[in-house]
Amino acid sequence: MIKKKLFIGSSSEELKIAELVKEVLSESFDVTIWNDNVWDTSVFKLNQNFLADLLKASLQYDYGILIGTKDDNVMFRGVEMLQPRDNVLFELGLFTGRLGTSKCAFLIDKEIKLPSDFNGLTLARFDSSDTTSIINSTKSIKDLFLASSDDEINFFPSATLASVYYENLVVPICRFIIDNNGFPKDNEHYQKCRLNIIVPEKINQDVNLQFERLKGMFTTENVSFKYSGRPRQISVDTQMKNDTLEFIDFPTIITGINYAISNLLPNDFNKQSPDYNSILDRELRRFITTLKMLLIRGGFDEMVNVKRDSEL
Repeated sequence: MIKKKLFIGSSSEELKIAELVKEVLSESFDVTIWNDNVWDTSVFKLNQNFLADLLKASLQYDYGILIGTKDDNVMFRGVEMLQPRDNVLFELGLFTGRLGTSKCAFLIDKEIKLPSDFNGLTLARFDSSDTTSIINSTKSIKDLFLASSDDEINFFPSATLASVYYENLVVPICRFIIDNNGFPKDNEHYQKCRLNIIVPEKINQDVNLQFERLKGMFTTENVSFKYSGRPRQISVDTQMKNDTLEFIDFPTIITGINYAISNLLPNDFNKQSPDYNSILDRELRRFITTLKMLLIRGGFDEMVNVKRDSEL
């Protein structure tokens, strides 16, 4: 099973706490600390823009934990108080905005007073002088992340594209089959029907050509039908297998993932880099996860198979 990726951010003074947090989480997640100096996994790389690296990281990781410790003296309404470093607060806002409040947590020293703006965030307090306190607070975050791993639909490009694909093709096919107790084809009526959706392991630049090659693995016949409320007929490929009429579709809409990520990332980002490929892989998995959740919600999960091309 692929571990979800988790980012840990902290001040440089509190890297020991970050290392302890990583140790607690590594069994369940693929964890990277912000100062990781291994090139393939490092967040901040040599000769690259700091903000650009942060933007990439906020897309590349599934979860984020920012560690707030007593690093800076500030004046708040005339009172001197301690608060986390500005860069930690900035990263907290960035990751929360990109990942959502259920995917991001603030592990914070119990002596730090936070403004009311932080209400709604996942806050886990710890005593910096008590290792057990840090471990227990980290475990509470781990339990929260594991419980929310795949239970929501977010607005990453993959989730949005999966929702559009579901509404515009999957729902019409399934509803037509249900409403007609099967599908009429070649003067016959097939009651056993199934929709197979084939998703590639990787996205190439020319997704249409990629799917044409996959389509060559099947002997199919195209059918079309009129669906209520649609200005045009819906067209889809079919094949007969084990007395079942199988509808086969290759969701070319996923090419939008490439375009969306390119717009979300800085222009100088190398599309051939391991980081970019990692983001694409994560987005493909999210496309499938979102699609499967929508199928369950719509009651179509028994009618539809979602497969990777490696499963063919």
